[in-house]
Amino acid sequence: MVEPVDGTLKVHDAPLGVMTNAPTYDWHMTNLNNYLSLTVNDIDTAKLGPVTLSAFGSGSGLHGLPGDFTPPSRFIRAAIYSQAAAPNATGGDAVLAAFHILNQFDIPKGSVQNSTMGKPVDEVTEWTSVADLKNLRWYYRTREDQTIRMVDLKQAVDAAKGEARLIKMEGTEQPVTDVSTTFTSGDASQSQR
Repeated sequence: MVEPVDGTLKVHDAPLGVMTNAPTYDWHMTNLNNYLSLTVNDIDTAKLGPVTLSAFGSGSGLHGLPGDFTPPSRFIRAAIYSQAAAPNATGGDAVLAAFHILNQFDIPKGSVQNSTMGKPVDEVTEWTSVADLKNLRWYYRTREDQTIRMVDLKQAVDAAKGEARLIKMEGTEQPVTDVSTTFTSGDASQSQR
């Protein structure tokens, strides 16, 4: 990973494969020490003196995972989720898994506001992308349309014919499919997956 610090570029090994924009990378790696107890394993019970405490439900191992949108909190979530990710059988599975992890970083409109020129401005996640370096494909989705789109870079290079070209990312509003009357017979538990 390359990071600009005080006008010079610093190169980091980045063994966890995550980064964020501030503060510096070494600070984030030190900050990880504050989260030693986080685990993806549920903690069913714990003893506090003579009292046995029980978890309210699943997810207790990640209790304390920071959920705000600051760079330190995003770094911690990215480190935990990326290292806990299950192996994927195919590149397509890996792309979908990456988008699910990246969902944890979407900034919904209205949840973060900055002042620009004296008036509040909503910060939002405009788009999210995933690169498949092996197959040379770039995937993205936008705030307006969560449909995942793909650019096959091998085809795009041929189609561009050596010229700089643009791909319009902005989409129309997310399509919504009405499935109100598309019932199937069978076990109801199967349809809830």
